[in-house]
Amino acid sequence: MTASTASADKALNQAQRPVVQALVAALPEGTVILGGAVTERSAGIWRSDQIQAQVLVRPKTTEEVSCALRICHEHHQSVVPHGGLTGLVEGALTQPLDIVLSTERLNVIEEISASERTMVVQAGVMLQSVQEAAASEGLMFPLDLGSRGS
Repeated sequence: MTASTASADKALNQAQRPVVQALVAALPEGTVILGGAVTERSAGIWRSDQIQAQVLVRPKTTEEVSCALRICHEHHQSVVPHGGLTGLVEGALTQPLDIVLSTERLNVIEEISASERTMVVQAGVMLQSVQEAAASEGLMFPLDLGSRGS
């Protein structure tokens, strides 16, 4: 653990320390965020409160997501996924002992095949980016939501 994660570790609930230590050890540096760096984040664009969770995981790859979820499962740790945080369905609210799995760095359009009319994207790619990428290939992605740019 770095000095900053060590100081943030002091604020963690005793029950969360083993899972956090396992996550920090298994994932690339900067993937696991602790303490104030988490709680200062907004709980959603339509909310004035902040995230209650003390731990946030920001994977960049499917493999990192799988690793984080495996560790959380092994430790019986609750996980709340965070995507665009529009708050329109209230599905991203956290409790202090939850771990947030953010899709913010899972933002790559991996493949577009105009001939097959398929696209492979990571979970954090904004809907608007998907629509624009499809349009650049002469295709249309028909799903359209008011929150497409978030």
